[in-house]
Amino acid sequence: MKKILVVVAAIAFLAILGHRIYEEVWVGSADVGPGGFQRGPALLVGTAPAQMASFKTRLEVLGELKAKAEVQVMSRLSGRLEQVLIDRGMQVKKGQLLATVEDDEIVQQIQRAEAALSVTQAGVKRVEANKANLAVQVDRHQGLYDEGLVSPQDLQDLQSRLRVAEADLELARAQVKQAEAALSELRIMQGNTRIESPLDGFVGIRYLEPGALVNPTTPIVSILDLSRVKTVVPVVESALQQLRLGLSAEITVDAYPQSLYRGNLTRISPFFDPDTRSAEVEIETPNPDWKLKPGMFARVRIDASVQRMALAIPRSGLLMQGRRQGVWRLSEKKTVLFQPVQIGVVENDTVEILEGLEEGAVIVTKGAQSLNEGDQVRLEQPLAEGAETTR
Repeated sequence: MKKILVVVAAIAFLAILGHRIYEEVWVGSADVGPGGFQRGPALLVGTAPAQMASFKTRLEVLGELKAKAEVQVMSRLSGRLEQVLIDRGMQVKKGQLLATVEDDEIVQQIQRAEAALSVTQAGVKRVEANKANLAVQVDRHQGLYDEGLVSPQDLQDLQSRLRVAEADLELARAQVKQAEAALSELRIMQGNTRIESPLDGFVGIRYLEPGALVNPTTPIVSILDLSRVKTVVPVVESALQQLRLGLSAEITVDAYPQSLYRGNLTRISPFFDPDTRSAEVEIETPNPDWKLKPGMFARVRIDASVQRMALAIPRSGLLMQGRRQGVWRLSEKKTVLFQPVQIGVVENDTVEILEGLEEGAVIVTKGAQSLNEGDQVRLEQPLAEGAETTR
């Protein structure tokens, strides 16, 4: 009889224990559907409260990329374009020959100038010989004059002729320099018929073809320096006070959505546009692979390095439901409700919340993708003090 009582008591104990486990694990944690039927065991999730966090002030603007430098290459003299050796898109080096202008007339002028220089040089030799001869005669007559064999007038006449010869020699030498300068000028003009690249870069536009008439105001090609690109963006008056030269900036373009380019703020306009009440700010970005092209639209984010406090949540808690962006918010009954939110800056794993939550609100951060509206959940860790749930 005692054995029977012991067995009955053990069975009763196990039954009570099993019932409690059932209530706590299955019934107590289950989501109750219409009619009182359980949907299944509650999901285990991780949570976190919305709380204040520190963010850096960042300014986001749109701009258009431009080459660091763009040069319109022109001829220094007027003439007919003889040949163009490059075409659009070609890479060129500083000093590389781009085009030539006909130089037939200049060649003829150089030949005439060379002949004129030879004539003046021969004239110098003739005057030098005459001067040397007169100098010998003056020395001879000076000796005879000392002996009283010639008159003072004869000696003075020779000395006067020697001084004239010296002046003629100076004039002849000046004429040689003049001829040399004229020849040098013509050779410079001949050199100007060779049109060379003023910088390393790429050919942007080819304006003319061989045979066209050119002058110092007619562009032949444009050369773009793409080693760095710049973008000029308008910044409103209220944000400009947070900017300074050297601030870092992040740039993205639609053509390469997965690539992030970094640059620096290089110029700030000293005046405002009276119509837009904004000032132009220039950001310069290295372009070592030449992927960034002038004309691309760029999204620029300037880091002003100013700390501010704002409401934030972990990035893992943010999700999309249709076209709405929001979070699963935890209620007092440990069910979840979708709460739309408006976000601001996303910095590393932290998301700024502009609207939709208040400080202390508890959201689901782990397992959020597996939930539906109204699902019952179990928490990995108990809620911290101060955390708020919805009723």
